[in-house]
Amino acid sequence: MKRPLITTVVFDLDDTLYDCHRQRVLAAHRHAARALLRAGLNRHAKRKLPLARLVRLRLRLFREERNLETLDARLVARLGLRGRVAARLARAGNRAYFSYPVQRLHLFADARPTLRQLHRQGVRIYVLTAGLLRIQRAKVRVLGLDCSPYISGVFFTGLLQGRGKRRYLKRALGRGPDPRRVLVVGDRADSEIRAARELGMWAVRRLGGEFADYAPHHRLERPHFSLRRLSQLFRLPFQFGARG
Repeated sequence: MKRPLITTVVFDLDDTLYDCHRQRVLAAHRHAARALLRAGLNRHAKRKLPLARLVRLRLRLFREERNLETLDARLVARLGLRGRVAARLARAGNRAYFSYPVQRLHLFADARPTLRQLHRQGVRIYVLTAGLLRIQRAKVRVLGLDCSPYISGVFFTGLLQGRGKRRYLKRALGRGPDPRRVLVVGDRADSEIRAARELGMWAVRRLGGEFADYAPHHRLERPHFSLRRLSQLFRLPFQFGARG
């Protein structure tokens, strides 16, 4: 059986090309927790929490409801705080999380070799990322992806997540109209994986990172293939190359 030809590969950024969860997310939560303690959280809260327990509480509340904008308000409410003090502390935590500097990020060890090999085979490569624009642009710059000779373009969707990713994946189709020649690699089953499948593209999920335990809730959230290392892409039943 002839292997499907893939002429375009679109990579998600966070937890796909680099370990965002360990390199950035956990550090940003610790940074926000320290800011809450400096702002006087333990002076006002009914429960006094050391830094490590406060970080665990933040992570648990985020898993319960994945909304960073309301996370600190929910956290101080969980600790029994209300009114102006609660609002002030919530602002301090939120501001600290979103102001955590983007620095010293490193691609997965096999990310650059994978990009290089795809490029040499004539594949057009794009990177797709959702989140605050200033932060996502800084990540791309620090990782050196903005000047990579292997990447044809980077799509920034803002905070639209799956909806924005679907729109930008259509742009990748504009470079090659057959969706079955486009392969999307990402870690989010409910975001880029579903967007790719809705558009009739191939979807490969990288297992790992912050959303590793997420179980698909819809048939379109199920990828065609899964992998743990990007280099395993070349073991999948595809032929990578430019259109003949």
